Amino acid sequence: MTAITARTDWGALATTLLVPALVVAGLTRLALQPQWDDSAEWLDGLVVLILFEGVRVLVLRILRDTLHEYRRPWQAVKFFLFSMLILAGICLVLAVFTFKWQIFSILADPHTWKLVLPPLALIVADGVVNVAFFRGDAQRAAAQLDAAADDAEDWLGLAVFPTPLLVALAYGLLFFLQVRGVSGLSWLPPLSLDTLREIGLLYAAFYFCGKAIVLAHMHTAHFLRTGKRLLGSRIAQLIITRSFDLSRRNALDEQRAATRRLAILQGARVEPDEYAVQRQQRSGA
Repeated sequence: MTAITARTDWGALATTLLVPALVVAGLTRLALQPQWDDSAEWLDGLVVLILFEGVRVLVLRILRDTLHEYRRPWQAVKFFLFSMLILAGICLVLAVFTFKWQIFSILADPHTWKLVLPPLALIVADGVVNVAFFRGDAQRAAAQLDAAADDAEDWLGLAVFPTPLLVALAYGLLFFLQVRGVSGLSWLPPLSLDTLREIGLLYAAFYFCGKAIVLAHMHTAHFLRTGKRLLGSRIAQLIITRSFDLSRRNALDEQRAATRRLAILQGARVEPDEYAVQRQQRSGA
């Protein structure tokens, strides 16, 4: 692939944006409509959302590895499902160590499965369909997913901390100024459970807007010409890590990763064993 032929894939970009756009629209509508009861299920849903977004990052990495190992559709489906089974086992072990004996009561509660099963089934089904019907350059797609997974992880980290704290501080400051009689703040809603619900759901919508952007970037001409992801720069990593040393190391690691991705995008072939060594070296760094 040359700089001339590296053009934005508008079809893939639109497809990538479609589902997040529907999620954003649904969350925004839910946030702006009145709460019909005193149920706190929306809060449970946000907690589960955070957990499953972490799982989604891991699934993106599994899809990346699946495509790097891609030989034929059935082999790829088996590789993906086996990797998901390992991930489920790891999550179960972590849950046991976290909740101890309470894990049995949690698993016996139908409400748990009501929250967990639908998104889990959607994640697995989406991955199986993607690998089973994949037709194209598997290594090129894996290079794109490599950047998307790293960006999705960084964006999730920013969304969990410290951004919610900054939103809370901003609201607290505006509320204080409103109480002190500062003009122009009549639009600010009073502090209540309904307000917290609205802010929480709108914040989730904002998160999915950002996630849509970082995932769609892998289909843009900029990425296809450079191999660079959106949040890999030194400034972005400084905001994410809040550490000068760690941000510098992460930025250098990203430069090496971008070089490797660009080589693949331009036609270089990487054997699965070689790619595994590169991943291990990158993780060690």
